[in-house]
Amino acid sequence: MIPAPRAARGAVCALAEAGLEWRMHGLPKLRTLLSRGWHKKCPQCGQGELYRKWMRLHEHCPACGLKYLESQGDLIGPLVFLDRLLFLVPLVVLFWFAGWHPNLLLLVLLGGAALFLLLYTMPNRNGVSLAIDYLLRRKEGDLNRA
Repeated sequence: MIPAPRAARGAVCALAEAGLEWRMHGLPKLRTLLSRGWHKKCPQCGQGELYRKWMRLHEHCPACGLKYLESQGDLIGPLVFLDRLLFLVPLVVLFWFAGWHPNLLLLVLLGGAALFLLLYTMPNRNGVSLAIDYLLRRKEGDLNRA
């Protein structure tokens, strides 16, 4: 076996220290977890990227080794909740309570803008959902058994 170069060993040690840091400080605050999720970083260490490409989720964190999802359906609940909260509730408020009836052009423009935001922020919202899932798994003790 060929030994790794000194610089590579230093980088591996730095990543290992970053991964162990979360164990010493306990569970991060909710604000920190949500921020890490929105910025598409690992909810545990904040170092590793969540995605290989636009929506291709890594199986594990490249920095600390956290397994992101036990099963692929784990994010459906939080993701549906965020979708409803961010997009449907404001539309209901605009049309129902304000009595606002736009002309067709304005309705098409606002609908297109909402659809664009829905698609553009999908990886960020998925990251937030992953952070919420991580928080729930940590509080239930599922990650301590792994």
